[in-house]
Amino acid sequence: MTTLQNKLKAAGFNPGAVDGQFGPKTLAAVKAFQKAKGLEADGIAGPKTWSALNKATAPKPSTPTSGGSGPTLREGARGEPVRALQNRLNQLGFNAGTADGSFGPKTEAAVKAFQKAKGLTADGIVGPKTWDKLGIKVTGSVTNPSGGGGGRAVTGYVNGVPRNITVSPIAGGKVMRSDAAAAFNRMHAAAKAAGINLHVNSAFRTMEEQRVLYQKYLNGTGNLAAKPGYSNHQGGIALDINVGGTGTSTYKWLANNASRFGFARTVPSEPWHWEYRP
Repeated sequence: MTTLQNKLKAAGFNPGAVDGQFGPKTLAAVKAFQKAKGLEADGIAGPKTWSALNKATAPKPSTPTSGGSGPTLREGARGEPVRALQNRLNQLGFNAGTADGSFGPKTEAAVKAFQKAKGLTADGIVGPKTWDKLGIKVTGSVTNPSGGGGGRAVTGYVNGVPRNITVSPIAGGKVMRSDAAAAFNRMHAAAKAAGINLHVNSAFRTMEEQRVLYQKYLNGTGNLAAKPGYSNHQGGIALDINVGGTGTSTYKWLANNASRFGFARTVPSEPWHWEYRP
């Protein structure tokens, strides 16, 4: 009986205490496992259930424990990257439930438990640090909550390190990392209601775009752009608003309201430069 309970736990289903007793929790875990595997959910651990359990808990090829990457995910996200996340969490013993590609409360709880176990901030958001500890590299489109849908996978850069991120459109036609895009679109709508136009001149930049900009300033007005690979624009979290205009009312509105949407002014000498820092 302890073997059954241990295998259920290894497969990502909670049988309760491993005590050798087939109690209500173990019964519920067996039924949940059977349902997830397309078996008759009768709670009886027969040959088909044991076969599926043995297959689900068979030793897998060794995978790295660090160095992973993927798009930013949070509760409400949907897509293949979410399914990969759920499978990995279940493999590591954190019960994310059925790997259905939908980031619900159970997946969020598993993410928080994993983050806590790895000494990370347990916020339930799967960003670069969490992917790194998960140790898998994931790509693919994600539909994000709060207006961040329509995402596409691109290569971004964080502190010189390439990262797979998902970007989504923002008002005006530029793109940002999907969670930042959703937040900006909410802020843009609020500003518009207040009579403020948040015109974006620059948001996410590719490596080539950053190279061109860096060379332009290096040869012209001095080093006013970050080195390629080191700009937060390349991480999808930075944007420039109303560059070249007076922008007084715009910047005043941002100073009073941007923090409500997770944005902060991070370069004192550049009132147009804002970053998503929730």
